[in-house]
Amino acid sequence: MKIRIAFQTGCLLLAAGLIFSLKAQNRGMTQLTTDGNGPFQLSGDWKTAGSAVMHPDKAAFLKTTPSTDKNASLIVGKTGAKATAALGLGDVVLKMDFMLAPGSNAALTLPGGYTIRLNDSWRNARMDVSVSGSTGTLAPLQNAAKAPGLWQSITVQFKRAGQNTAAQLERVTLNDVVIQENTFLSTPPTPETALSLEVVAGTAAFRNVFYQLLNNTRPVALRNLSYTLYKAGNDKPKELLAENILKKDTTSILTREWGMGNNSYYLLYDGQLDVAQEADYTFQLAYMSNAALEIDGKTVLPYQWNDFLQNYVPVTVHLTKGLHPFRLHHHKFTWRRPGLGMFVATQGVRQYPLHVTSSLPEPTPIPTIEVTPNGKAELVRSFIQRKGENRKRTHCLSVGTPDDIHYTLDLNRGSLLQFWKGEFANVTDMWYERGEPQLLYPMGSAITTGGQTDIAVLNDLNAAWPDSSANLTFKGYRLNPAGIPTVTYRAGDSDITDEIIPENGGLTRTVNGSLPNVYVRLVTGKSISPVEKGLYEIDGQRYYVRIDSKSKPLVRTVNGQQELLLPLSGQLHYSLIW
Repeated sequence: MKIRIAFQTGCLLLAAGLIFSLKAQNRGMTQLTTDGNGPFQLSGDWKTAGSAVMHPDKAAFLKTTPSTDKNASLIVGKTGAKATAALGLGDVVLKMDFMLAPGSNAALTLPGGYTIRLNDSWRNARMDVSVSGSTGTLAPLQNAAKAPGLWQSITVQFKRAGQNTAAQLERVTLNDVVIQENTFLSTPPTPETALSLEVVAGTAAFRNVFYQLLNNTRPVALRNLSYTLYKAGNDKPKELLAENILKKDTTSILTREWGMGNNSYYLLYDGQLDVAQEADYTFQLAYMSNAALEIDGKTVLPYQWNDFLQNYVPVTVHLTKGLHPFRLHHHKFTWRRPGLGMFVATQGVRQYPLHVTSSLPEPTPIPTIEVTPNGKAELVRSFIQRKGENRKRTHCLSVGTPDDIHYTLDLNRGSLLQFWKGEFANVTDMWYERGEPQLLYPMGSAITTGGQTDIAVLNDLNAAWPDSSANLTFKGYRLNPAGIPTVTYRAGDSDITDEIIPENGGLTRTVNGSLPNVYVRLVTGKSISPVEKGLYEIDGQRYYVRIDSKSKPLVRTVNGQQELLLPLSGQLHYSLIW
């Protein structure tokens, strides 16, 4: 096992600010419709469609449906096809989806002539400039490309070149994985002001193209600011009493430094927000201990604890032009470092601080502890916290392979919980200091499953699939020479074995057992559609499932979800491709 410990220091606040900026700018973006009659100027071999289906292995395989909605339409192009839309030379946030046929390459060119490659690189063994998301001579941080025929997403936050500064890819996210960050581009800018999408080779499709130009204006300013510093302990004061006032004054700056010299204190700011234009504004507090924010007499961020990472706590408020009273509470605890920051952003405006720089020191650096498979598979037992679930999954086994294909099993339920590619596991929350909350996080973008048991008895084929099976008990596992586990479950008087191995760019699962009315649920999702016999795409081309073309699967709909089932009578194989 290789354990890598990386400390992040100077870029912590900058990175957090970029994350905030992308999230905050999601609303109010402009869509560049791709119906052929919108801002895009199309040249070459393009086809407008309502949907497109490609194949992970067959380059010539293409099925389309007619377009009926310009906002939902997409364009499919072949070698040499190019789409351009004039945006100007401003800073821009761009989001879009794309799909590639096997062996295909496309290019996304930003204003100024900077190109990001969109290549079919999902099976690339080497990290070089042929990997999707590379630009110029710079390879991405990870190979986050999906298989051909699947929809992929890319988000780019781009800062144009200045008189004395190079252009910058502030952040590029491919399929929810950060692949470029704070990347300065050495190539001199060109006069080109358009955004362009080009099919360099093969076949590619594009849809859901959104953008937003960014500027550095500051439409919100602080006015008539005053503060009151109270003596306080670590418990929230029931009321702010005059006899506890340590200091009270007017000020022209927002800073936590009025409390310096006190181990704990309660700092209360009153003032006005001077708003130059009506809009939805996203405010974000960054602080140690507790804080709260009121605007126009309403609590918009309630008094709440912030953790040791000094995370950003956001809220979006609609403000009209003019003055708006606000009140900012900051309760600093004895054992915490002081820190208080308040940021604001709105549509088309970069995030900027309303506090002075010294008010928000960088937090103490915390290492990222990463497990990396080296030669053989690595197995890590941990808790897993799934989105939307209140309780942790406590008996989980994550398997990382040197093929950069990984997965997590819930051994209590006999359930494949998630699978992903790229780097393996972030175990900081397991191994740093007291090791709480004992959670493992995938280092790549994970595809999550329904989370229920994968093996169950169905005496009634119309019955709902169970969350878990009382008849299924985890008995242990054995390792093959590559370190991959074969898990054994006991079901009644019989054993069921379950092996998942990396194969052909995906995962192949083999389940052995023979029991009456026992089924394996391969996948569940909002939609399951056949691409061809034995090959299914899941949730609108999010990933594929491949089974023996001679099999007779059951595709059923229960409680609004579709399920793909196969009876377990001997040995059962299927593959997950993404």
